[in-house]
Order: sequence, then C-alpha cells, then structure tokens
Amino acid sequence: MRVLILYTELAGYVVGNINRFLCAKTDAEVLLIHYPVNPEAPFQIKTSDAVKSFEYQKDQETEITRLVLAFNPQLVLCSGWSNPFYLAILKKLPAGVKKVVCFDNRWKATLKQRLLVLLSRFFILNRFQYAWVPGSPQKTYALKLGFRPDRVFTGLYPADSDVFSAIGKKKLEQTGPYPKLMLSVARYIPQKDLPTLWKAFISANQKTGNQWKLNCIGLGDLYEERMQHPQIHHLGFKQPHEMEAYILAAGVFVLPSTDEPWGVAVHEMALSALPMILSDQVGAADMFLNSQNGFTFPAGDVNALENILINVMKMDDKQLRSMAAKSYELGKQLLSENWTNTIMHILNA
Repeated sequence: MRVLILYTELAGYVVGNINRFLCAKTDAEVLLIHYPVNPEAPFQIKTSDAVKSFEYQKDQETEITRLVLAFNPQLVLCSGWSNPFYLAILKKLPAGVKKVVCFDNRWKATLKQRLLVLLSRFFILNRFQYAWVPGSPQKTYALKLGFRPDRVFTGLYPADSDVFSAIGKKKLEQTGPYPKLMLSVARYIPQKDLPTLWKAFISANQKTGNQWKLNCIGLGDLYEERMQHPQIHHLGFKQPHEMEAYILAAGVFVLPSTDEPWGVAVHEMALSALPMILSDQVGAADMFLNSQNGFTFPAGDVNALENILINVMKMDDKQLRSMAAKSYELGKQLLSENWTNTIMHILNA
C-alpha cells in the first residue's frame, strides 16, 4: 500500500504517527511532502527509513510532482483544502486514488464558514471523498461541508500514547507532597495569551501564600517580551524526549489560548496525569476536560483565571491526585494505534 502525505508544518507527534503506521504495516510505503520545520517549534524530526521525505521549496514543485506521480499513491492525506500546489497535485492523480482532507478548523458559524458550506461541492467535495479531523468540534464542520457521516473520521492528532501514558503511570505512583508547580507548554505568540496566565498566576499566588511556581515551555516571537518573576521560569523549547522530567515535577497543566483549534499538548498532559486548566477556546477540552479533572475559563479573562488558580492552589493533595487520575483516564480515550486503524479503514473501504 502506498500513502502520500501532503503536509504543512511537521511536529514530532505527526512523524511518530507515521512511523508507528509503518511499523504496524510493514508492506506500506509513505511519501511525505512537507514544509520546513517551524523555528518556533524546532522539533528534531526523525522519520522511519521506510518514509520517503521531501521538503517543499517553491522552485522544486516540478520535481515534487514527478516524485508523486512516480510513487503512484493509493491514498492521499492532504493538509487543508486551500494549498494551490497540493490541489494541483491532487488533480493530476488518477480518479481511483482515495483522497482525504485533514483539517482542525472548528465550526464557529462565521460568515466565511457559512459561505464555504454553500460552495463546498465546488471546491472541497469535488476533490476529497473523506475528511479526517481531531475531534467533535471539527466533525461538526465536516458534516456541514457535506461529507457523509461514514466518511468523517476523528482522532487526527493523537499524542504518542506509549510515551505519555508511561509518564502518567509514574505520575500516579508518586508519593509525598503533591507538586506545587504549574506547567504551561505553548508557543510565545499572541494566540496562546501567556501574559494573561502570568498576571493571573502572580496575583493568585500572592493571595495564597506564594507557595506555587510556574514553568513555561516554548519559544516564539514574543519570547523576548516574557514576564520576569522569581516564581515564573521560562525554559525555552524542549524536545519530546526531554519532557518527562518537567512533567513529573509538575502538578497542574494550564493552557490559556485565545485561539486553539485542538491542542495536542492537552492530550499529552492528560495522558501524563496532570489536572487541567484550559480556556474555553481550546478545542481538545471537548475530549480531555470535564468537571472531575479540571476547570475552564473564558479566554482572556484574567480575573476568571485568577479565581480558578486560587481554587486549585487551595486544594489538598487528595483532591489534586483524584483529578490527576481522571485526566489519565480521559487521555486514554485516544491512543496512537487509532491513527493506523483509520488509514486501514479508509484503504479497505
């Protein structure tokens, strides 16, 4: 079986899913076309030897097209429906090739989305037979676009469940005082709204005895503007294999984004058995957050976030450990093998 993947921004979990698919299906071949790695998230990408990988460059479009046609794929996974070069490649493939559009846009009923729903049969349904999305908020959009329910699949962005569930087991086995350390894993860009977290954390911590610390992992354009405070530590970007020690030292995960279509880090931290505090704009909260493992707040509302932080900081160890166990349980709803199973389901349909 030959699978073509037309991707934009690679991340470690994407390559991990591809590698696991090839381990499970040793007769499969994958041709991966992707854009350069984002410098804000400089993952060290290591693909399986069975992956033919090619980095997109504008002046190499002819060579890439030649590679794709020679590869003769049976299945194509395409990031989104608006990349003109990727759409041009799809047009050159035989009619029998199964074509899947992959996207994480949530249904928000905006004017642009409503117009796209009306025009979908001319621009999307005529190019793709299947849609593959992260979760329910995106599935709603896919159905409105006109995809048949039996041709819409969820689970596009599973975290590496083997790695993070192992961390979660260690977390749940920890004894001693519960860690008074909050962890945020997010790029330093406006959409992640880290300043709201910093302001709320400092105020909440002052009101509860200054016992907690906050670790922030990530890079981005706003990194040089980060808030300096003795109880806030900015650790920069960390590779996936470096995360275990920081997670095991942490007690609560916080993601304050104002725009987060999904958020793979949420799945990673749920599997790692961390209680959650997420804004109401984090798509993955739909699957990995409920009243038993954390809290949600209106994005950008520093006072609401501060009140939640105060509440959490006042909790006893038993309450926090109970929330941690529930996060682990919710995280296991989605496992890495689901990704391989979906590809095989589409190929065999």
